[in-house]
Amino acid sequence: MKPTVRVSIGGLAFNLDEDAYRVLNNYLQALKRHFAANPEGDEIISDIEARLSELLQMRISNAEGVVSENDAQEIIKVMGSPKDFDDTIEESEKEYNAGQEDTSTKEYATGGYFKKKLYRDTENKFIGGVCSGLSHYFRVDTTVIRLLFAGLFVFLFVVGNRIVPSCIAVVLIYAILWAVMPVAKTFTQKLSMTGADPSIMNIEDRAQTPKKYRGSGLSAFVSVLITVIVGIIAVSLLVTIIGIIASILWLHFDTEILGFNNYLILTGYNSINLKIAAILALLLPPVGLLVLMIKVLRHTPYTTRTMVNFTIGLVVWLGAVFYLVNAGVKFGNSHKADAKSEELLTVNTASDSLYIRLGDEYQNAKFLPNNPFMLYKGENESERELCLLPKIRVKKDTTLTDYVVEIHKRAYADNAIAAKRESEILKLDYVLTDSLLVINPKWYNNSHPWDLETFEIVVTAPRNKNVLREEPLRESYDIKDSYRVKKSYRNVRKSHCIGNIF
Repeated sequence: MKPTVRVSIGGLAFNLDEDAYRVLNNYLQALKRHFAANPEGDEIISDIEARLSELLQMRISNAEGVVSENDAQEIIKVMGSPKDFDDTIEESEKEYNAGQEDTSTKEYATGGYFKKKLYRDTENKFIGGVCSGLSHYFRVDTTVIRLLFAGLFVFLFVVGNRIVPSCIAVVLIYAILWAVMPVAKTFTQKLSMTGADPSIMNIEDRAQTPKKYRGSGLSAFVSVLITVIVGIIAVSLLVTIIGIIASILWLHFDTEILGFNNYLILTGYNSINLKIAAILALLLPPVGLLVLMIKVLRHTPYTTRTMVNFTIGLVVWLGAVFYLVNAGVKFGNSHKADAKSEELLTVNTASDSLYIRLGDEYQNAKFLPNNPFMLYKGENESERELCLLPKIRVKKDTTLTDYVVEIHKRAYADNAIAAKRESEILKLDYVLTDSLLVINPKWYNNSHPWDLETFEIVVTAPRNKNVLREEPLRESYDIKDSYRVKKSYRNVRKSHCIGNIF
């Protein structure tokens, strides 16, 4: 067990064991004696301590690591001793050089220590250290490299006018660089990554640029600007997330404006799986981006756990999107062809008026919010049923002596033959008694959804004969007529002749 000494070198505190402390202390004392006659000796010693501090940071794994004697000797070999650059060594310095291994800085230069190579800098990373590694290699500020990636994304977005392909392209480029650039783990690799020669000779003649690019006023301004932009994006994402959650809750509970759940029931998509998939598809992207923005603002490093969480989120989001797309494609393929057919009714009546109305079971039904085309019944969603009102179109033909009633039917299927067959077997439930035609549209629910089939009743009346349609049956249905239709249907029911007279 060796005792440790905590010392300050270059303004930073390090833990050294006794042997390392002795070696470094003798080394610095020898350098001070060597540069004592130099007018800039104090400044040179200060630069040497700063460079020594940087090399110590690179050598040890963390701030609490202990510098060993081997670490100290290795750093001294890289920086060089007075005998490496001065042939006239004072007698006092020979004591330090005695017993030291005869290894000069040139040995390290030829061994590739100061030859710049491309590595990832994981100690100054946001994601994988790619931008930090490129900044060392090209000797520019890391912020500039990150701005170049952002500019590349904007360029690809403007050229391709698609945000998703642009993201994929930038992520792919980053992933390739991440894969081909090794991590600077060892002391030698870190020296090669910076490409900076930390030897005393370069410090003395001021010919060597410091290892770390410390930035400029412009880079500081850019850094602040990026922080402000990221903060604005984070706030916008937070507002977006709150808006999405509020919209989802409103759509779920709304029964007066849209009645969105009624449409899901009508089409058979009122399932918990579809709702969960839709929520995940909408929320995961802004939530993931918000987490990313927070990490950027807090300068939190990306760990393996972070990547795992983001990967899991991406997989879940892709699964939700695939579920929704699959449902949409399946629905579209099963209704890509349509066909029409007609059914002819014979009306034998001596009356000069034909009355058309809905059956009694529809009298207590409610209108879908802001939609005069649909009625529904059932307070609970599990018991909810909906029906679509057929259009009633009236024509006049002076050559006729009796009413002619045609039922136009339209059906959808995955091919034209199947659609034609479906249209022919479609049946509109009705009861024709003398001069009264009672229509009973089909009720749809989640178990028996609407298959997009539609009905239109075309009545051709002879001269001097009328067709009386009881509200809410109409020739066409328009959202702007919703209030008028509701009022008429609820408050104006006087026998079978209420409605429009032709």
